[in-house]
Amino acid sequence: MSESVVSRILSEPKKDSPILVPASSGPLSGIRIVSSGILIAQPFAAYMAALWGAEVIHVERPGGDTYRYSPPFIEKDGRKVNTWWAQERRNMFSIVIDLKKEMGKEVFLKLLRHADIWMESSMPGTYQKLGISDELVRKINPKIVIVHISGFGHFGDSNYLGLPAYDAIAAAFSGWMSINGFPDSPPYKPYPYTGDYLTALHALSAALAGYIHARNTGEGVSIDVAQFECIANVFGGLWIQAAVLNRVPVRQGNRDIYFQPYDIFETKDGRYVFIGALGYDVFRRLCDAIQLNFEEWRDTHYAPGMHSDKGREFDSILRSWVKQRTSDEVLDTLRKHNVPCFKVYTLEDALKDPHYRARNDFIEWVDESLGDKVRGWGIVPKFVMSSEPRVWRGSPRLGQDAELVLSKLLGYEEKDIIELLEKNVVCCR
Repeated sequence: MSESVVSRILSEPKKDSPILVPASSGPLSGIRIVSSGILIAQPFAAYMAALWGAEVIHVERPGGDTYRYSPPFIEKDGRKVNTWWAQERRNMFSIVIDLKKEMGKEVFLKLLRHADIWMESSMPGTYQKLGISDELVRKINPKIVIVHISGFGHFGDSNYLGLPAYDAIAAAFSGWMSINGFPDSPPYKPYPYTGDYLTALHALSAALAGYIHARNTGEGVSIDVAQFECIANVFGGLWIQAAVLNRVPVRQGNRDIYFQPYDIFETKDGRYVFIGALGYDVFRRLCDAIQLNFEEWRDTHYAPGMHSDKGREFDSILRSWVKQRTSDEVLDTLRKHNVPCFKVYTLEDALKDPHYRARNDFIEWVDESLGDKVRGWGIVPKFVMSSEPRVWRGSPRLGQDAELVLSKLLGYEEKDIIELLEKNVVCCR
């Protein structure tokens, strides 16, 4: 990175930058995030912030985010959009910047000068090779929060740093796969890309914590989010169980390893229901519902009793009871005894369910890439406030907001914008 570029940026007075989002809504209104990663984990963190009101500028590489070109697609009148892109890039601005060009680096750094948070998900060292180090960025913007997301982190054993990683790679390394599946089956791969979404939620919460710190102290912070650690972070007591008790968890199928029932059962009509009963009070109500004597069977509720012959007999009795009834009959009986249970829904079931509708979980919006309305998942959680979060636009076309960002936010004049476009430093119109 040329020192002259940095000097030129610093020599320009930093003006109050206008918010590009059309109207304020949501608790993160007024926060600006620059997002420069691809696929799921990092962009989803920024996307959640965008839904909650933050201004998110998604910087794409020349050609665009890989996610744009992966099936499945919605197609209409010669235009198409990937369904995941349409869902997870709403409320975001798009600009393409070629960071391999000096002029592109200058645009990018000017953008970061006006940002509260920068999130990225490249291989460790990628931005340093481009001359864009955290130290350089902080010279330009001392209060910025920088969030790096990668599979294995930016420090640690050198044999791991920079290894290519997807959601499932991190799930394999974390040990997650080893404890999911049935005893006689291979390990299960989490779906849909659960490790990515866990990582995104960790990244967003860390970014907002960093933002509060920067606001209170005037000092920015860099955050290293390793995907495998985000997955391992939700294992609860399993780490102590393995490290202290020397009991390494293994695949158990759908059964819980500490108590029963907490499992999926097949009904007479070919449906599946989940039944859970934790604690003697709930277990007693379950026994009453299926006409068993609680005192006779109470020693089968917790481990190790649940793993005994008698414990397996209880499981067999319950499965037989469920199998002799339809799913509606099972739910009706158990709910009368206040036993937690529910049908295993398909996504089609959810789309038709009145509770989802009552909570406005499925909504319509106009997708910018498709140029038409799509129906998909709404905004969660539900914020009760005077200016609630809203979907103000669908997923952007490639580089749709380049001119808006360059002119209104960064103050480029028309002739300079034309030059950047003609030299393919930025895209598009």
